[in-house]
Amino acid sequence: MKIANILDKHARILFTGFAFAAVSLTALGQQRIVSPTPLESTSAQQMTKAAVAFLSSLSELQRENIVYEFNEENRTNWSNVPIFVHHRPGLRFGELTNSQRRAAHELLRASMSSQGYQKITGVMRLDSIHGSRSLAELDREGPAEDGRPYQREEAESFGSGSYVLAIFGNPDSNTNWGWVIQGHHMGASFTVADGRTGFTPLFLGATPLVLEQGIYAGWSALSHEVTRGFELIQALKPDQRSIAIQDEDPPNGLPAGVGRKGNLAEHQGLQANAMTAEQQHLLRVLVEEYVRNSDFDAAAAQLEAIAETGWENLWFSWEGQTNDPTGRLFYRVQGERILIELTQRPNHIHTIVRDPANDYGEHWLNQILTEEYSSGDRFEAAIQIYETDDGNH
Repeated sequence: MKIANILDKHARILFTGFAFAAVSLTALGQQRIVSPTPLESTSAQQMTKAAVAFLSSLSELQRENIVYEFNEENRTNWSNVPIFVHHRPGLRFGELTNSQRRAAHELLRASMSSQGYQKITGVMRLDSIHGSRSLAELDREGPAEDGRPYQREEAESFGSGSYVLAIFGNPDSNTNWGWVIQGHHMGASFTVADGRTGFTPLFLGATPLVLEQGIYAGWSALSHEVTRGFELIQALKPDQRSIAIQDEDPPNGLPAGVGRKGNLAEHQGLQANAMTAEQQHLLRVLVEEYVRNSDFDAAAAQLEAIAETGWENLWFSWEGQTNDPTGRLFYRVQGERILIELTQRPNHIHTIVRDPANDYGEHWLNQILTEEYSSGDRFEAAIQIYETDDGNH
């Protein structure tokens, strides 16, 4: 009896160990899914169904203004600058009815994990708060002393109603298609190709990053992006930090941000194979913070792609100080199948995640897509118009 109990106990321990190992490997993207996901549960199928339902909620004129050809020029026309700078193609949330907005949110939820959906909608809510505060400050104190002629236009362009949706191709035709949601501090591009889902490029930013006043003081839409990078830099030993840290002065923008798809510096910083097991774990946690914004099957496929090229072949670099997680800083994670960048100014961050080999699903589609205009290009061109005609444009 005692022997049987001991064997039973050992069997339970062995089973638990196997289960833990399976979960761990899956979490690291190192294991293929043994049981195929039912077709109707895949993000591609759910996204397509939600897109068809959303389009059916629109009028004929609205559909003409939101559906575009599935081509390079249309799909790469996105930016994170305010709408007064970049008048995006598509329909704004503010132009939709309540029922249409509900259908749009169904499409968002079908395209992302719960974490990703909360981040995107959180960015939209933060932008509404930012807009209200900016307008109140203008009404209270008047224009800033720098005399920018576009201050009120800029403030009025902030908010959830200014985010724009566009669909590329026909989701109801069993062909490849895509869609984008974009606006201030956001550009999320999705691709459906042969039943697979792409979710890059994905740009998310926030100002304020953390609300400092009111009943929601302390709330943040992007709460872990800085933390995960800061945890890793803190875990590095002095000799490792000297390799990882590239500059004491971090950039204000993202070197691989909007319009800079081809600006992918290679092999900067500390390679993962020079990290301890604990440090490599923190690196994987950081990567998953970004990848798991997509739905479960798209995230698993992306993590598997990273694993196939080797987690040990990722590189981590840092710019800026390492003492204050709220201070100015920048980090990059780069590999063959992942590129992550984050830059932080006081209570203000920009982030981007790309797949260098498959942004916009270009590898699946046998295409090479380029991005013509950066956010800076668009902003400078728009401001020049305001400065030359006093805003009478």
